[in-house]
Amino acid sequence: MNNGRKIAEGGALLALYSILLLLTVYFPLLGLPLFFFLPVPFILTAIKHDLGWSIGFLLVACGLSALFGTITAIPMALVTGATGVTIGALIRRNKPAYLVYVGAVLILIIGIVALYGAAAWFFDVDFIGDFISMLRDSVGKSLDMMTAMGQEVPEDFTKGINDWVDMLNTLLPALLVATSMVMAALIVLASNPFVKRFSEKKVSWPPLRELQLPKSLLWYYLITMVAGFFLRPEEDSYLYMVIANLLLILQLLMLLQGYSLLFFFSHIKGWAKAVPVIILVLSLFMPFFQAFIRIAGIVDLGFPIRDALRNKKQ
Repeated sequence: MNNGRKIAEGGALLALYSILLLLTVYFPLLGLPLFFFLPVPFILTAIKHDLGWSIGFLLVACGLSALFGTITAIPMALVTGATGVTIGALIRRNKPAYLVYVGAVLILIIGIVALYGAAAWFFDVDFIGDFISMLRDSVGKSLDMMTAMGQEVPEDFTKGINDWVDMLNTLLPALLVATSMVMAALIVLASNPFVKRFSEKKVSWPPLRELQLPKSLLWYYLITMVAGFFLRPEEDSYLYMVIANLLLILQLLMLLQGYSLLFFFSHIKGWAKAVPVIILVLSLFMPFFQAFIRIAGIVDLGFPIRDALRNKKQ
């Protein structure tokens, strides 16, 4: 590709990025869904060009963000741009789909942690600490308001709310990983049609029903549960934080495996495609269903249930 065409394509993609950025920053209702499309110009650039050109594209995009956006636009450009460049570079090198996804998750985690550290270091702003403090104040004011209105607030209820806030603070590392995983999945989902349409590179994303996590995760899950049960570390200790975060991440992976089994079972039985999707959406709002799906994921990892279903169908 000659330089003139490269510059023209780069200019068009920068214009697309600028439009998406302006809509994201200045139109909050559109901002949330459009945020996951921001990496698309970087992905298309990194697929077609080498890493040096892609980094240059990212730097120019950061300059445009400073020019047209607000102070929050530059960190947004850095995170979405680095994620897009990573996805595009891995696709350019014909890496498998799971490596593309893992690369996006890692870059998002690094980016979020780096931005948090930069805000704390340069601006003395602790977003997480301020959020937890604001949450505690909000809970306290709500309880005081209930008391002022003559409603008796049980001590167990107050303790439960405070314990929930403490647990949220403890589980922040796991929540960061889970959030990055969801964000990476949405970015990949948003960019996939554009990659198919404007690139010769094809990424084969296997259907959810074919997902099979390593069986070793089941042992890690059991070991973590046993360690938490027998060691019973103090709530303020580092060991407690490690066990709690590991347990949450592993529970989410068991839940994901359970959803995979749900879609596999639906496929084997010939159900309408909407049925497992509806069950998945309903389970997100019903923790009781999530427990059953997580148990199904554990069974799926521990026993050859899929082979039994295939044989029964035959």
